[in-house]
Amino acid sequence: MNVKVYLKIKVIDRNGKCIYYRRYRSRSFVANFLRVIYTNLSGVSINNVDTNGNSYSISTNDSIAINAIANAEFFGIQIGSGTKSPSIIDNSLSQIITNGTNVGQMQYGATSVTSPVINTSNNTGYIQITRTFTNNSGSSITVSEVGIVAYAEGYDGQSNHPYLIIHDLLPSPITVPNGSSLTIVYDVQVAT
Repeated sequence: MNVKVYLKIKVIDRNGKCIYYRRYRSRSFVANFLRVIYTNLSGVSINNVDTNGNSYSISTNDSIAINAIANAEFFGIQIGSGTKSPSIIDNSLSQIITNGTNVGQMQYGATSVTSPVINTSNNTGYIQITRTFTNNSGSSITVSEVGIVAYAEGYDGQSNHPYLIIHDLLPSPITVPNGSSLTIVYDVQVAT
C-alpha cells in the first residue's frame, strides 16, 4: 500500500476572491502518530506525549478524534507562526496562533473529516481533513506552520490528552489579510 498526504492551502479575501492557493506534500508525521497506530494494531498500551509535554498512557480503550468544533483550538487542525523545522519528537506547534479576534488571533472553524472515498477502478482511496480560519483581528497575520492535533479521552471519561500527529513548516509563510479566511485541507491518499 502506498500512503501519501497532501496539504492544500487557500486564502479567500473579504470579497470572496481567492488570493492564494498552494498544494504541498506533507512529510512531517511525528512519533505520536506511530504510537497511536502501534497501540491500535497491537492492543498494547504505550506512553504518548501530549501538547503540554506530559507523558501519559494511551490504550485501545481511549476515544481518538480530530473533528474539533468551532473555536476549539486545542485539537483538530492548528496553525502557527513558528519557524522551527519539524522534528520526529515534536509534541506541539512551535508558536500556535490562538482562537479569537484580538491582535494575532484567528477564529477557528470546525475541523471536519470526510468519509473514505474508495475508487475500485484504480485501487485508490482518500479522506480529507479540513478547517477554515477567519482573520478578524484588525491586521494581517502570517502563518508559517500547520499541524493536526488528535484528542484522546480515557474510557473513564475523566482524562483528555491532545497530542500532535502531523507538524508541517510551510515552504514560505502566508500572509492572511484582515477580513480574509484561510482554509487548510489535509488530503490522505492510499493506493494499492
